[in-house]
Amino acid sequence: MNPINTNRLKWLLIIPLALAIEISPATTPPEKNPSRSAVEFLVTEAKIYYETQQYEQSAALLERALRIAPRNPILWYNLALMHFKQLDWKEATDIARKSILLAGSDKKYKRLQLGNWVLITQACEKLDDKQCARDARNQTQKLLRNW
Repeated sequence: MNPINTNRLKWLLIIPLALAIEISPATTPPEKNPSRSAVEFLVTEAKIYYETQQYEQSAALLERALRIAPRNPILWYNLALMHFKQLDWKEATDIARKSILLAGSDKKYKRLQLGNWVLITQACEKLDDKQCARDARNQTQKLLRNW
């Protein structure tokens, strides 16, 4: 099997920050769940900073959102992405791994899992950690085989 070309999968790194709003059941309207409203506000602000390449400010807002919703794997992924954008590749890999753990085997997070492994692969390549990159690439291939 040919190795995965991570350049072709870069689009997976841009999972919209708006997806991070998944912190409570869809049946609970945001106005009846103040913590969801707060996370939505923080994510919206973080997205604005992200779009203007102000990654440090975006990361700070995502960290605040994570204080409210610490088990949200999408928030953790987006924070990993901010660290990647800030060239903090080691922190990006650590945070992406936390996102993977929190997502577990839930099928609704399969695309997120793939995005995390691609981010880890690219960060490990930047760190020149060949073993880490190989392991992450293998995980990416495994996910794609089972798609």
